Amino acid sequence: MLSILFGIQLLSCKKGTVLEGEKFVEVYIPFVFNTGDTLDLLVDGKLAQTQTTSRSFFNVVLKQKDQLNISIRKTGSTEVLKDTTVTVSSEKISLGYAYEPSLGFNRFVKPGDFERPSSDSIAFILINKYTGFGSGKINVTIYRNNSKDYTANPADSVTTIKNIALGTMSEKIVLPANSGDGTKNLYVIIVRDAVSGVDGYQEYYTDYGMPANSASVFINEDNAASAVSGVINGISIVPYIYDTGSKIYALPDVTVTFQL
Repeated sequence: MLSILFGIQLLSCKKGTVLEGEKFVEVYIPFVFNTGDTLDLLVDGKLAQTQTTSRSFFNVVLKQKDQLNISIRKTGSTEVLKDTTVTVSSEKISLGYAYEPSLGFNRFVKPGDFERPSSDSIAFILINKYTGFGSGKINVTIYRNNSKDYTANPADSVTTIKNIALGTMSEKIVLPANSGDGTKNLYVIIVRDAVSGVDGYQEYYTDYGMPANSASVFINEDNAASAVSGVINGISIVPYIYDTGSKIYALPDVTVTFQL
């Protein structure tokens, strides 16, 4: 349950007349994804609005209270998908709702979580769908590799996102789209098990005598070349099964799952 400070609106009308002392609050909940689902908005357990995600948002005006319990469920179901308690303290409650079960999204989001970066930046959300590997939790280190020589050197490390559980995703990562001379920045990743530290490609590189600093998975080039600046690129980390006939490798690979 989240506890978020939001707002009251000191306005009311009855037959076109503002009544002094009556207070109202606007509840505005935009949808991040258009899944086509029909959802119910409940406030303090009562149905306030039914809306399809293709309509983009919930928007209702209610009498003000000190606190409101806001919950969302699928129309026709009694199971609550997500809920939160809001302390009312300003003129508008605004909550983004990211619901896309196939991607693992079901959460209220903070302002800016899904705000697009500027055109000179590129943003990523990493989704862990790397099944059959280690503990299930992964650490992902991002390196800049503009030469595209498929290596990852410590000096080129940009950031590490830790403990992304299987079926979940990282926070938004925003990086420079270009280097100082205008060259497009290419970002390659190393995916390691969060518990053992083993690189998903480590056994493959060892078996084939490749350098220890080899890196094969770019998040904005090769299979993910459609990842672009100025938007949020959802990058799913998935297993690539390579069967040599004598040995099977489950290697990390990526695909662009969504762009917002």
